[in-house]
Amino acid sequence: MKVIGICGLARSGKDTVADYIESEYGFQKFVMSDVLRDELVKRGRDVSKRTMLELGNELRDSKGADVVAQMIYEHCRCFDKITVVGFRSPLEVEFFKRKACEFFLVDVRSPESSRVKRAHGGEDVASRDNDDILKKGLDGVFSMATIVVENDSTLDDLHMRVDEVMREIGYAGG
Repeated sequence: MKVIGICGLARSGKDTVADYIESEYGFQKFVMSDVLRDELVKRGRDVSKRTMLELGNELRDSKGADVVAQMIYEHCRCFDKITVVGFRSPLEVEFFKRKACEFFLVDVRSPESSRVKRAHGGEDVASRDNDDILKKGLDGVFSMATIVVENDSTLDDLHMRVDEVMREIGYAGG
């Protein structure tokens, strides 16, 4: 399995990068928070950023820091080329590194002012960032990234930067 992991702060453009890689390079996209959403629905609980955060923290506390990675792996293990969006802890990264024959971790970065503009319904990106960094070790995930994509301009510029990264790691197209 070939895996491109995508990390970044809230509203940095992680999904936009993964969607582009999916449409232009044929990678199947998986999002860590989707398994949390599914689990909330299964439990009959409301689905929101807050409840997904709470459930993720609860699961990590009771089952280990890589539990969400293990859960998403059950959905993606039969695909050859995947993107996994939303790594939050170094143990999640390590889990996928062990499972993949080829693994790249991309850190999508965007200025805070841009991320705040993308926030929905008064979402507090600063407190989400703080929770992810202090409680889950997101800063450790960033230090593991081998590729940085700056999302500080137009969508076309972002796509060109992703195309450049894909060429660098051996994927033609785009």
